[in-house]
Order: sequence, then structure tokens, then C-alpha cells
Amino acid sequence: MKKYIIGEIIAFIVILIIMIAISFIYPTLTSNNLYQNLNISGKNPKVIIANSAPTASTTIYASNGEVIGYIYNSEMQGYQYAENPSLYQGKSILYNLINVPPYTKNTNDLYLAVKTKKYFLKFLEGNNVITSSQYNQAINNFDTPYFQVLHTPYFTEYTINKLMEKYQKYVFAGGLKVYTTVSPYWNSVAQSIVTADIQKYIVPVGGSDAAFVADNPQTGAIIAMVGGGNYAQEQINMADVPEQQGSAMKPLIYIKAFEMGYSQNTQIDDSPVCYGNYCPTDYEGYTVGWVTIARAINQSINIPAIKMLARIGYQNGLDMLLKEGIKLNTKIYYGLPLVLGAAGIPVVRMVGAYNALNNGGLYAQSTPFQKIVYKGQVLYDITKIPHPRIINANDAAEMDTVLGDTALKQPLYGYYTYYYSVQGRPYGSKDGTSNGPRDITDYMFIPQITTGVWAGNINDSLMGQNAVGAFQTGPIAHSFIMDYIQQNNLPVVNYPSYTLPTLNAETSRIP
Repeated sequence: MKKYIIGEIIAFIVILIIMIAISFIYPTLTSNNLYQNLNISGKNPKVIIANSAPTASTTIYASNGEVIGYIYNSEMQGYQYAENPSLYQGKSILYNLINVPPYTKNTNDLYLAVKTKKYFLKFLEGNNVITSSQYNQAINNFDTPYFQVLHTPYFTEYTINKLMEKYQKYVFAGGLKVYTTVSPYWNSVAQSIVTADIQKYIVPVGGSDAAFVADNPQTGAIIAMVGGGNYAQEQINMADVPEQQGSAMKPLIYIKAFEMGYSQNTQIDDSPVCYGNYCPTDYEGYTVGWVTIARAINQSINIPAIKMLARIGYQNGLDMLLKEGIKLNTKIYYGLPLVLGAAGIPVVRMVGAYNALNNGGLYAQSTPFQKIVYKGQVLYDITKIPHPRIINANDAAEMDTVLGDTALKQPLYGYYTYYYSVQGRPYGSKDGTSNGPRDITDYMFIPQITTGVWAGNINDSLMGQNAVGAFQTGPIAHSFIMDYIQQNNLPVVNYPSYTLPTLNAETSRIP
């Protein structure tokens, strides 16, 4: 979706909703107490009139048992709109208007609503907000239920979206109970940190928003998810929007090199090189000669990363990302810039990938679900989800040590290295800055938690040249982890020891 016209779309939607409400919906629905369960078939739409508000078909709970959201079947649409049109705001308006326009029992009004929907979808398609395929899918979709968010709004909407992707038939059947992983307390802590640090660190460098995700690396359970600075103002979950990750992609591909016999001591010549018309450059604008992989990662040197991917092979790098849960469009050839973050990936997916580095090579994909129960039947149980080994344990331990080498970070980051030290504990971190820069990121972890941060502008506009992942997003991750350590009184946990491979002529130096 093109983010730069979000404001226009929301304004357009609000006008449409008000017009429809005044012209058709409000007098009809308030007088007849109409609730609709639509089954559009030819020219005979099925409309059900109820005498009282239907109960929720799905209840969503936080990890402490607090109710954080409801999902109602489509019969709730008319009732909710007539009783409180203000519930339809921002993204929720877009979501509901595309999928279930507010109909009345009057046949003429119904077809006018359908016509309005088609006009609106054509507007979106014409502005390249949605594709032709998405238009065709949306125009025939009348089955999306109404949902209500009570607490932890970004996380709750994310949970509902994932629920509709995988368990839609149970949502429509009714009687579903969803127990989630989110901690309301830690989510509020994360929201406070993000909101404050947007003003302190992001706005001064030309950004306006940030997103944050924290996982339990052993299970993938999402502890906190913040999709922006203010949900009421902008209902877009930037934690789940694909954005360029910059150099934060490097460890996820370098780990494949470790698997193939290279090590942190492998030396790569940071000297100019061209691959056809593509001639990568380092962020600082100059090269530094021979460097180890460990130094190249910690000081975020681009050319060695490009040379490494060229050596191990593009497809091997792509396959490694897939194993780490990062599914890219195989029809797009990103080329060697893949290792520099050329592909758009959501923060929540990246945190899932970093979980594997943080968990000894065992993959635990980020999940909002603790347990899902349908009329007594357990559909999902996080304790029963397998965590396959995708990275050799020795290689993962080596990468953890590399990502936690504060001394190697210091020459580049200076006093900002403070944000990469966690009271002397073992840790790992990698930041990223995309071209422009448009996006800045940071991923930081200790054995008990994995965090990820994105910052930038929702409309995808450029930030200032002094925007750097380590300096603006690093403090957000660091602040959360420090609070998490102190309030939970976490013990120090060391990463496993490892054995370095014996390098040979192939793996010791890359010209």
C-alpha cells in the first residue's frame, strides 16, 4: 500500500461514511434495529433483523486474562454503525468499508451501497493503493466480521488479522476463545518508551514514527508489540509493515557463511568492486582494506557483506532467509543488495529470525497465540509447537559472540556504544540504515528476550542524513531490555561456548 496517500484515503472514507450514515443508514437502522448477516447471491441478498445486539463470537484475552478484544459476526455491522459511527475510524473504516459496506434492508439502498463500495475500490486501485487482484478479491468479499479493540491496540489488531488468516471458519462459527501472549504491563512500558523516544530521538532527525516488538526467543511468544506513537491518530501497525532493514540483514546471511566453513576470523578485502553495473559503496564513503567478518559486521561495512554473498551464492542467502521465516517474493530478484536490506520485511518477522540466533539455532517464529480454544477443542497450543533447528548450535553461539562485541562497535559508534552494553551481560545487537535514509532499525537481544525497532515516516519520506539505526532506534531497544532485566530481576545467562573452524585457502581470505 502506498503510504503517502493514507491521509487522503482516510479523509475520503470519513466523508463517505458520513454521507451514507445521514442518507440511508441512520434513519433506517435506528428505527428498525437492523443487524445484518449478509449472504450476497445474485439479486437476492439475505438480511436478518434481530431485536437485540448479538454477543461476540470470539473473545481475545491477554496473558494475564484481561479481555483485550472481541470479534462479532457480520450481523453486528448494522448495530455497531447505528449506535456508534465513531467506532469506524482510520484503518477500521477502510477495513470495514472494503469488506462489508453498511447496508440497509432497503434493496435500493443495498445496491447503492455496493455501487459506492465499487467506486471506492476503483479509487484505491486507480491510485495504486491496491492491485487489480486485490480489487477483485475485495469486491466479492462480504464475510469480514466487525472487531472491537479494547486494549493493547496494535497487538490486538495484529492478533485478529492472524486469526482471520488461519482460523476464519471458527470465527464465523462462533464460540472461539483466543488466549494471547501479550503482557499488558510490558506492552504499556514499550508504548511509553516508543512514544517518548520518538520525540527525543526520531523527530530531530526528520522521522515521525517508530515500532517495537519483543519476543520470548524460546517460544516466539510476542510479549509486547507497538506499531506507532499514537494508535488513536494513526491506526497503522508499522511493526507489521514491510520496510527495508538496512544492515540488520547482514547477520542473517553471514550465518550461512559460517555454516559453509567461514568464520568471524575470515578476512575480506574492503576494496572497490563492481558486479556488472552494480558498484557497492561503504556507508562512510571510503574503504579500509582487509577486515575480519567480525569487524565487518560490528562496524557495518557494506562491501565485505556484498563480497560474502557473492562468494556463497545469492540462492544460498535467499534459502537461509526462508529457513529463518523470512518469505520474500521469489518473482523479485533483489540481487546482491539483498544482504544490505534491499527487501522490505516487517519488524515482527525480523524479530522471529533473530530468535533463532538468540536461541542456539532453534527457530521460534513470532506468534501472538498462547492457546486457541473452540467449544472445548484446543486448536492451537504454543507448548506443542515444534522449534526446528535451522542453524548449527556452534555457528549460532559464534554469531552471538560477534554481535555482542562492544569493543569492535566502539570505533564506529563512539559513546553511543553505551546502548550496546547491558550491564556486562552477554548480548547481541545489529542496527540498520536504509538508502535515503528512509528506514532505520535495531535488533538487540539477551538470552531471555529478543527485541526489534523500526523508525521512519509512515508516508515513506526521507529522514535527515544523520539518521542512523544505532543512534535513534538503539536507545528504544536498550531502554526496554534494561527495564525488563531490572524489574524481572533476570539472572545472567551466558551463551554456549563454541569452536572456531580451521580456515583454509578458500575460507581464510576473500579478495
